[in-house]
Amino acid sequence: MRFAKMTILLSGFLMTSFVQAHNVWLEPTKNKDEYVVKFGHETTESYPEHKLKSIQLLKSDGSLEAATYQFQNGEAYFKADVYPIVFLQFDNGVWSKLPSGKYIEKTKKEAPSAVLSLNPVKLGKAILTWNEQATKSHNMDYELVPQAKPEAGKPLSVLILHKGKPVSGIKVGSGEDKPFELTNAQGIAQFTPVAGFNKVWAEFEEKGVEHPDYTERSIEYMLTFDVK
Repeated sequence: MRFAKMTILLSGFLMTSFVQAHNVWLEPTKNKDEYVVKFGHETTESYPEHKLKSIQLLKSDGSLEAATYQFQNGEAYFKADVYPIVFLQFDNGVWSKLPSGKYIEKTKKEAPSAVLSLNPVKLGKAILTWNEQATKSHNMDYELVPQAKPEAGKPLSVLILHKGKPVSGIKVGSGEDKPFELTNAQGIAQFTPVAGFNKVWAEFEEKGVEHPDYTERSIEYMLTFDVK
């Protein structure tokens, strides 16, 4: 009985991690100016195409255009040769928590006995070129905005915005299970970049959502960039 209880608790923890801890980000491929949208946590996983809601390319004038991508083997591939920033939106569906603690991928209508129904959304922002656009906001519902060009080992101020306004008390770090600090009253948190590829993670929550399919949303954001 004790072993069974521990198994249930462990499976519930793993499912919660699967629902919430995953993120989306870009990685370059071996082909020139080609990138692939990655999804996962400590390891990457394939994903259904319908969950990838948008890949938006920022043009030099600050406007956005939708990327044309190819979906192969559970991942999206596209070219971004002249675009300084790419924005990603990924909707991981609706997951309902049953009284037993188990999560299932069903809406609150489909699982009326659920104690909560969660819509985990994953947002990504990849800075590919550091120009004047890199330190500006771009009218997104949620956004992480570095306040300077990063240098390895030097603390970088990152501004956290929701609908264009700074947000205090938001966790910012290199991942959900990594050390973090909270944004201050001005919506700023410090992140210390390393040489090479960097991931800056933040998490937002929307509780008490009035929606026919779910009761709350989690929004995990991943800002990525390279430091030479």
